[in-house]
Amino acid sequence: MTIQEFLIVWKDVGLILYSILKAFLPLPSLEVILVPLVLNEPDKWVLYSLEGALGTFIGGGIGYFIAYKLGRKAFLHLASEEDVEKGEDLMNRYGIWAVFIGGITPIPDFLLAYLAGFTHMRFSSFALCDAFARLLRSLLICFCLMELGRVIHIDWFGTVFSLLILFWMIIRWILQKRRLSNKDTK
Repeated sequence: MTIQEFLIVWKDVGLILYSILKAFLPLPSLEVILVPLVLNEPDKWVLYSLEGALGTFIGGGIGYFIAYKLGRKAFLHLASEEDVEKGEDLMNRYGIWAVFIGGITPIPDFLLAYLAGFTHMRFSSFALCDAFARLLRSLLICFCLMELGRVIHIDWFGTVFSLLILFWMIIRWILQKRRLSNKDTK
């Protein structure tokens, strides 16, 4: 049994557990679990969106406090110094808006949590904004999946979409590691 199958079998608990972990670890997007769940039980799309937001809230808090305590070094093993500086600049310049906009886009959760933590953004502002933005994103994705499922054969499309997201994240990770490795050798 693969991890994805395990999380899908456990449905609600699996979704919450995965959303907690991916909010502070570099894991593929929540859609990897959310898409198959909604396709299997489209009537539960609102519940799945709420569970994803709850998990993101908890996991984002964990990532926030890790970065708050460890500072930049908690983040430097995940991104280059240049990317950390860009993220820090965006957080300092836009604050809560950076969290909201990042939360409704496919920007990985853990990046936002770490940036908010080591820039010492107020936790309550970060947590509420991040959870709200991720809830909006999950609601939109789940609603679209439910509606598209009535029109097209979305099971195949959902599988391909999930795999594309997974491959995109892996390629980004490999390229980032290669870039960090090249900087270290110079």
